[in-house]
Amino acid sequence: MTYEPDYTTLPLNTVEFPLPVLRRREDPIEAMHKIADDIGARPVTSIAEAQTAAYVASRLRRSGLQVWTDPFRTHALSGSGTLMLALLGSAAVGMWGYDRLYALAIAATTCVVAIVLTNTLSRYFRRATSESQNVIATHAPIGPATRRVVLLVPLDTHQPRDPIGSREAQVAATLALLMMMSLEYIAPMPLPVQVRTMLLIVPALYLLLAASAELWVRSQPYSAGAVSYASSIAAMLAAVDDVGRLNHTELWAVGLGGGTTGAGLAHLVKKYPFDANATFFIGLEGIGRGTLSYLIHDVNERTRSADDMLVDVFTEATLGVRAEPRIANFVPLVRPLTQAKRRAISVACLDHNGRVPLQGSSKDTSDAITPAIVEQSARLIANAIRGLDAHSG
Repeated sequence: MTYEPDYTTLPLNTVEFPLPVLRRREDPIEAMHKIADDIGARPVTSIAEAQTAAYVASRLRRSGLQVWTDPFRTHALSGSGTLMLALLGSAAVGMWGYDRLYALAIAATTCVVAIVLTNTLSRYFRRATSESQNVIATHAPIGPATRRVVLLVPLDTHQPRDPIGSREAQVAATLALLMMMSLEYIAPMPLPVQVRTMLLIVPALYLLLAASAELWVRSQPYSAGAVSYASSIAAMLAAVDDVGRLNHTELWAVGLGGGTTGAGLAHLVKKYPFDANATFFIGLEGIGRGTLSYLIHDVNERTRSADDMLVDVFTEATLGVRAEPRIANFVPLVRPLTQAKRRAISVACLDHNGRVPLQGSSKDTSDAITPAIVEQSARLIANAIRGLDAHSG
């Protein structure tokens, strides 16, 4: 059962964990305002993303961590090219009445281009032309390190949402166009000519609508990203402050450049060959509005993908923190890690549909944030890290 708890009535200091106080704790809401209001929208590879990286690095240094910046090259946009697909698809339909063989060739080309432009394959065919960076901070334990916890949070903000469809839907439309043209060329269906013509026009019409939607999305300004991800960054900074020095767990706090496109995470795991069994990843999705949750898996996965030990640790960490296990209705940040059989889990605040509220929306501003949820999120993360450390002795 999903609920929207009244976090303002919950005590913030009811968890029986040692809480070292090394210096004055900085207010996470101040960090959220600095990122969402002062820096503002943070597209991938933008100056604002770099400013966020510099701010996060300075905060983590003040927390006593060893900090460095790890630059890499990536793409400024997560994907584009629907207009090209729409023009090719329209050309195939327009050519159909004159030369069906040429029309089939254009339809096949459209299908190939659609597949190449998918987010999965595009990185192999496009040159990375812009620079982003990961901010990495580490804190050594008091004793010998037997485990590592890696906190992950994007430094950038989502592009506005495309109201029409995904790359997969566009690939499906081009495949449908090619299939129907092939059937019509080899063995026409026993239907009236007008109906058969309409079946060819529908996929091309969808591509034209998708191209219009993409152009509209590209023209919209990015949101301030208070939920995704200024409050997530603030919760990570507060959790690092609260957790203090660990006994046997090495702590990594990572701000991911290109976090919304997966570029920063891919660069991180490629450059640093973390031990698969002793490294635990905690991804921070949108935080600050909704029901505080730790994600068991997402709707596209049939079974639990979150690490069993991390699920147990987060269940114990809810003492004094109202959070619940949920199934996400989106692809979490740590999906590439769980697919690679890494030990990972995500923390997010979700609405009743299992999504992060306001993600990519112009309403994702600091006014939408409930400060107590950010505090509770930081406490949940710190509790889980200390609980994992207690199991590593």
